[in-house]
Amino acid sequence: MLEGVADSMASVILRNATSFGETDDAAGAGSEPGISKAAFLILVFEAFRAHPAGYVGFLFFLTFWTTLAMPVTPLEICAGCVFGPYWGTAGSLFAKTMGCTCALFVGRYMGESQGWKMPQAMEQYLGLLKTRPFQAMCAVRVAPIPQGVKNYGLSLVRFPNGKYPVKEYIWACFIVGAPYSVMWGLTGHGASSLVDVVSKYA
Repeated sequence: MLEGVADSMASVILRNATSFGETDDAAGAGSEPGISKAAFLILVFEAFRAHPAGYVGFLFFLTFWTTLAMPVTPLEICAGCVFGPYWGTAGSLFAKTMGCTCALFVGRYMGESQGWKMPQAMEQYLGLLKTRPFQAMCAVRVAPIPQGVKNYGLSLVRFPNGKYPVKEYIWACFIVGAPYSVMWGLTGHGASSLVDVVSKYA
């Protein structure tokens, strides 16, 4: 069933991509092949909008995107535009939290074997992380550090007795991420179109 959904959504994306390519060709010959990030986001979210299971596809897509440490703000704004302020915000917060959690487990199981090192920006939090993990993780979440560095940096922290505070990690992601998801969801809902969103934020 999931394979059928994926194939169907892929066909929508490819159909949109074909139309996009024809429009580019008509606009001017001799342009370099390829697709911009903005155009890619428009194609993907138009596919999500058009497909009955598009919302589920969005959740998986944003989870995967977050796990890869890609910027999530443009996707959250697009979600607000396509799915509205409630479902867009709720989906963004859920998928973003799931992606951060996936990154935690990827870092925990791969970091040491791959020789990953603790980012320098995270070192100042190490002492507090081991004594008050939830408060420290919330502080890390609001710090001006790229989200990917936060996720994979936190995954490399070694706690006493090898007991990682996964629950505290998830709650910190959810609580600190909620205001941002609300803000970006409302921003997307107020946009006139996806083109308007990506032209400003992608």
